[in-house]
Amino acid sequence: ASAQNTWRDNGTFTLQPKVGIGIGILSGEWKTVAGYKDKTRTGLVAGLEGEYYANNWLGIAAGLNYAQQGWKFEGNGESATTKLDYLNVPLTADFYVAKGLALKTGVQFGFLMSAKAGSEDVKDAFEKVNFSIPLGISYEIRDFVLDLRYNMGLNKTNKADNGNKPRSDLFQITM
Repeated sequence: ASAQNTWRDNGTFTLQPKVGIGIGILSGEWKTVAGYKDKTRTGLVAGLEGEYYANNWLGIAAGLNYAQQGWKFEGNGESATTKLDYLNVPLTADFYVAKGLALKTGVQFGFLMSAKAGSEDVKDAFEKVNFSIPLGISYEIRDFVLDLRYNMGLNKTNKADNGNKPRSDLFQITM
């Protein structure tokens, strides 16, 4: 008989605080004004994630985090920033390929908390829910988990039917 060398006992549950940065990216179909380029928006990501270890290679995680998303446009000596702040609920399957090293994927529901273009409140112009697919990798270093994720937006963020179908994506690094 042989015993597997596991680093977590089956049935173990952990809570992990998350804090880091997010880089908001505009993707999808978007018609920019001549002379302007879309840029990223960097902001805070903070929250809490719980993970249940089903066995030595699979964890099921659910979280709640605040994320500053959005984008910028620059050109012709001007810039404009669209700030979209979300309360995100990621649900992931974490596949452990080595001790402490996990590949992650799942679904994420983002609930729009605020939206501003400059100082103007534009929340009514945006969809209230942002559905995305998180793809990531994490590595546990002692009691800390370094987590890199790309949240690929699936639905358009704006309500207007003007031919634009932008999606709000987010690359995040948390510890």
